[in-house]
Amino acid sequence: MLVNSGWQKVAEWMKLYGDRIIRVVYLIIDDYHVAEEITQEVFVRAFKSMNSFRGDSSAYTWLYRIALNLSRNHLNHKSKIRFRPLNMEEKEDVFTESPEDKVVRKVMNGKIRASIRQLPLIYREVIILHYFEDLKVAEIAQILQQPEGTVKSKLSRGREALENTLRKEVWEDGR
Repeated sequence: MLVNSGWQKVAEWMKLYGDRIIRVVYLIIDDYHVAEEITQEVFVRAFKSMNSFRGDSSAYTWLYRIALNLSRNHLNHKSKIRFRPLNMEEKEDVFTESPEDKVVRKVMNGKIRASIRQLPLIYREVIILHYFEDLKVAEIAQILQQPEGTVKSKLSRGREALENTLRKEVWEDGR
């Protein structure tokens, strides 16, 4: 019966947080299929480690920490072969957006994602958690198990690096 209730809890977490976790993993990994696999592994590990979950943080924070650790592990051990990822397109209202606006948005989104991927992982994580997941500094600090001041510093440096990358790209495209 304990196993059943554990799976029920994990199934509940998957419903609540699954989409958000796969999005974070995808933004870090840049490969949708690998992001799906890592997200599945997050919930498998959560189930296996459920007894060790003390509740010091929320389940949400705990799952994000697992997801970030698995993403880091993947980046540290990924093979040299690189496949082009599938795009996770935003849902769009085709009736209100002109074709030109769609093209501009897709190009800009692609440039922003590419610039984020160029950031060192320590900055990429906080940028993704803050801007894509809309988490507050305190929540990010809890997920990363770091002081808030460290997270603020990484967020500031990450923004600066992202801005410099985007400015450089705009400068080079404008020539």
